[in-house]
Amino acid sequence: MKRTTKISAFQFYFMLFLSRIIVSITISSQTLGERNFLDSIFSSLLLFAVLLLFVLPLFSLNKRYPDQSLPAIAEMRMGGFGFGVSALYGVYFFILNTFSLSMFLALLLNTMDPAASKWSIAIILAAIALYGAVKGIETISRASICIFVLSALGMAAIFIALAPNITLRYLEPPFYNGLDDTLRGFFVFAARCTSLAEFAVLMPFVEGRKKLGFAVFNGGVTAFLSILLFFMVSCLGEYAYLQVFPAYTLAAMSEIAGVQRLDALFIGLCMMTLVIRMACGLFAISECISRVVKPRVRTIVLSALSAASVLCAMWVTADARRSGLLFRTEYLLPLTALTGAVLPVAVWVIDHFKKERKPR
Repeated sequence: MKRTTKISAFQFYFMLFLSRIIVSITISSQTLGERNFLDSIFSSLLLFAVLLLFVLPLFSLNKRYPDQSLPAIAEMRMGGFGFGVSALYGVYFFILNTFSLSMFLALLLNTMDPAASKWSIAIILAAIALYGAVKGIETISRASICIFVLSALGMAAIFIALAPNITLRYLEPPFYNGLDDTLRGFFVFAARCTSLAEFAVLMPFVEGRKKLGFAVFNGGVTAFLSILLFFMVSCLGEYAYLQVFPAYTLAAMSEIAGVQRLDALFIGLCMMTLVIRMACGLFAISECISRVVKPRVRTIVLSALSAASVLCAMWVTADARRSGLLFRTEYLLPLTALTGAVLPVAVWVIDHFKKERKPR
């Protein structure tokens, strides 16, 4: 966890891409609350534009303080309140790590193998993510490149296998029920998007063409999600809206070169991308506490938080009603908006105001 370690912008955005993928493939009609997944394509396009807008204050701060994260800048410019900013980001990443692990366990146990051991799966995934976070961002980024290639090839194989099943008559006109479904889909995608918060905390570790990389990464996620939603509708039709995880159903019905049911491949890809998301979250927490906690103590803190994530995820997934209540969009969205938009804009405004007032 050396602050002097730098990774290229595209290595960093590979990490962010994988972090977004794991939550994108767990969408369903229950979470989106709509009857036309095609409207969600426009939701993802709207999120693309919003992310490009709210990343601008972060680019401005990073240009002025290239070796400082947003929490560090807040501590310098806002005094004691800045430590509260660091705490908020740490809590946010812990909550989103727990959410991601809970969603994967729900996917695994409700679709593939209800008899699987939740404890062993959760502990192994959390331990791997912890190891990556302790080794540092360079280790996570290198793993991200390999996992990105495997994920791209795996999802391409699934989409190619599903191509003969496309039925265009399943497609419905967009905005058939107005804009409400599109807006709801936008709020769901935005609530689960940690890209701005991750960039805010990890930006001092990134070098190279950050602006171009962010646009390409954001566009890549939008394109992937659009393709996934298209296949959901065109291959499953009305059946997609009855599935808890329609993306898994797509993989289960795919067949290529005589190999049937690529759901095992799908689950494997989910596990790998989940590890990257959790490792990024833990490393971000490490950066948030790095100015007040020594390196060895940080490892202990990260280990404790990993164990707490596992315990919380197990408790949440033990009851479907409990998970539906705790991880509602209405709860996650304010946290994501606070860490991804409100705090960066507030820190930028305060920094700009103090900078302009300083000569007086």
